Amino acid sequence: MNKLKIVKIGIILVLWFVVGSVKIYAQSGREQVHFSIPKNIYFGGERIWVSSKVEQGNEEEESQIVYAELLNRYNESVAIAKMPLEKGASFNFLKLPQSLPSDHYLLRVFTRVSPYQDLESGMSQQLITVFNRLAPPAVVEERSESMVFQPKDEDRIRFSSIERSPGRKISVKLEGNENVRELSVAVINPFLSIQHQLKSSEVYESLEPKLIVPELFGHIIEAKVEPGQVDTTQLYYISVHGDKSALFTDRPDPDGTMFFDAGGMQNWDYLVAQANGNKSLLDFTIVSPAPRTHFKKSFEFPVLKITPSDEPYLKELLKGGQVEGYFSHEFNSSDAPVVTGFVEDRVYQLDDYTRFETVETVIKEYVPEISVKTVQKKKEFRSINEIRSFAFDSNPLMLVDAMPVFDSDQLAAFDPKGFKTLEILSRTFYLNEEEFPGVMSFSSYKNDFGGYPIPTNGILLEYAGIQPKITSAISLFEPFSETNQMMDWRTILYWSEVPQLSSSNDAVEIVIPELKGSFLVTIKTDQGTYTKVLEVN
Repeated sequence: MNKLKIVKIGIILVLWFVVGSVKIYAQSGREQVHFSIPKNIYFGGERIWVSSKVEQGNEEEESQIVYAELLNRYNESVAIAKMPLEKGASFNFLKLPQSLPSDHYLLRVFTRVSPYQDLESGMSQQLITVFNRLAPPAVVEERSESMVFQPKDEDRIRFSSIERSPGRKISVKLEGNENVRELSVAVINPFLSIQHQLKSSEVYESLEPKLIVPELFGHIIEAKVEPGQVDTTQLYYISVHGDKSALFTDRPDPDGTMFFDAGGMQNWDYLVAQANGNKSLLDFTIVSPAPRTHFKKSFEFPVLKITPSDEPYLKELLKGGQVEGYFSHEFNSSDAPVVTGFVEDRVYQLDDYTRFETVETVIKEYVPEISVKTVQKKKEFRSINEIRSFAFDSNPLMLVDAMPVFDSDQLAAFDPKGFKTLEILSRTFYLNEEEFPGVMSFSSYKNDFGGYPIPTNGILLEYAGIQPKITSAISLFEPFSETNQMMDWRTILYWSEVPQLSSSNDAVEIVIPELKGSFLVTIKTDQGTYTKVLEVN
């Protein structure tokens, strides 16, 4: 018998319930999260490149996903990225929304469970600055010293030349025998006084408890039904859609919580949530994977202010924000079927047949495994059970690009010109603990439902899946070739955290860009962090 291997997450994983104070009964060591970024000043639409690492003592890391989230000064999440981990490490990015107003924001990195195991070591954070020319910050005549970043110039950082003309190559080196762990050369951010990473104990007053599950295989979509409206027998569907689609189901626990384990499904752009029978979803919400924290009263975001004299520098940075080198990534290349684990009995390539104007006619003319009948003046489908040679007495599971369809009358009258294939399962289909009298699954050409409407009570949400893995980024911050007509407005000249680059003790060669301004050289060693300003005039 052909079973769909998607099991309710509560059955196969250990749930850790947090009661009162934040306390986790874990089976293994605590996950410690570290991250680094090459610069901390951006314009909306830029990518924040994040190099992150998750450690768990001497044990292998359990989490497969690390999150990068951006909070505004009102403790609201304004962006989040789900980044894949490989052997506890990740190199990926968080794309900044274009619409963010100019301000300072808190960037923080964590796994699904790490903040609840230990907030201090399980979540790392740092302030960054984002500018939006359509929503500028306050303008003052002069900024106070407390608002200006003043880096220390380390004499041990040496440049090979004082010549700073565009295209000039110079080398950067830290004198001494210290082991260099990271080296970056990027535009300086004079508008943010606090540029070091912050301890969780400096930022948060408390962490709200919640029911959590470790992400051992992939991203877990959490949903919630209002406690007063919980029906533990009600079945909910979530279908995720991108280049491929997949369907997941669950029923709420007594407190209204559901977990849809996307497992091996990696990349998608949005999801559709539905209740069985197209029931109302007014009490249904998707829960962010980010922890809900409360800022300390003593923690305050600095106020972002600029002066008229900052305009030339910001114009230069705006140019640089639109220029980025090349990187490549790969989406999950596994040939996952529309419903993971669904193996069809028969596939119809609809272009091989005469195109009719309704699904009903197509089924009647070409598909002997499905019959069409009228029940109370509405069209319904019946799958023929090939094993027992009789027809089921209710509609099969009807899908369009993995999205469940409950109105058989509407589907029967729909023009299938946007549908490419029809897959049929002529036996009882098991989805978790559910039994369906067969499956009738349509797939469109572009995985966009082929024009079929979202069910009336369905909810379509922009909810991106796991970021594609970055496979090559070695030219990300390199200067453009001489034959390239683009100006060299790079804001990041070097960052050793890019895969395949080295932070060795040898001198690192950089190329001076045409972007004018101040660049900060930051070298991190086992003994400390050293900085020096590189002026490009």
